[in-house]
Amino acid sequence: MDIRWTTPDLSPALPGTPMQQHPSYARALAAFGRESVVAEVFEGSARIARAQIALRQIGPVKLAWLARGPVWAGNKRPHCLTSLKRAAPWRALWITSIDEAMPRGLRVSRTLQMAEIDLRPDAVTRRAALHGKWRNRLCRAEEAGLTLTARPCRLPRDGALLMREVAQRKARGYSGLPPDFTAAWLAAHPSGSLLVEARQGCQTLAFMLFLRHGDRATYHAGWTGALGRALNAHNLTLWLACEMLAKSGTTCVDLGRIDRAEPGLARFKRGAGALIITLPAAHLSV
Repeated sequence: MDIRWTTPDLSPALPGTPMQQHPSYARALAAFGRESVVAEVFEGSARIARAQIALRQIGPVKLAWLARGPVWAGNKRPHCLTSLKRAAPWRALWITSIDEAMPRGLRVSRTLQMAEIDLRPDAVTRRAALHGKWRNRLCRAEEAGLTLTARPCRLPRDGALLMREVAQRKARGYSGLPPDFTAAWLAAHPSGSLLVEARQGCQTLAFMLFLRHGDRATYHAGWTGALGRALNAHNLTLWLACEMLAKSGTTCVDLGRIDRAEPGLARFKRGAGALIITLPAAHLSV
């Protein structure tokens, strides 16, 4: 196993790369002065894995954050964290969530359950996989005469929409990536988003924003008001987003974590036909 170090701009993503491992994520972090490096793993001339690592200096301490990686080509997933650390051209405290058989270090987070929709089946198959109540709400939304648009997100044009989600966060007490990250992502990757908006006349009822990275997309932000909830507008915006993404070659949509504190949102994600995957806990080690 040969490990070669490079930068994200010189290392294309492998198929199935989650957002935190994609070069666009590194470019967005760079807008905040955060450096990222890539370890490419080779067997002979074949690149079998890619690990994107975000670096941060806190006083004399360098932190190396490896989130949701490495990404492997094919099904071969040997344990390689020790090899990565030994090969690194610097010493650091590592924060990793690698699915090792015997993870080492101080556990600093819990395991996470994530919801993902597989877009590889055709639309008929995916619609059949919807929970019955979720599908019924989708049908009612489709019959409500709403106007839907799907387009890349642009700033400042869509800034007012995104600020509705920021206000919603404050009102409901949940967190997310800051608006500055969204702006940095869109600046670094202008075509790397899909914004789906549902309207009734001139009134916006709901929207969903997805960030696109390679053959995957990640739900990033969304908002709906009382009328949008009554008309099940989010069922319709999510369904249309999946249709648009599937037609453009996206194979998977990451809907984010399943949070026990928000059972209604968890039911919405499961009802949309999402599969639940478990991410390992993060560990701090040297």
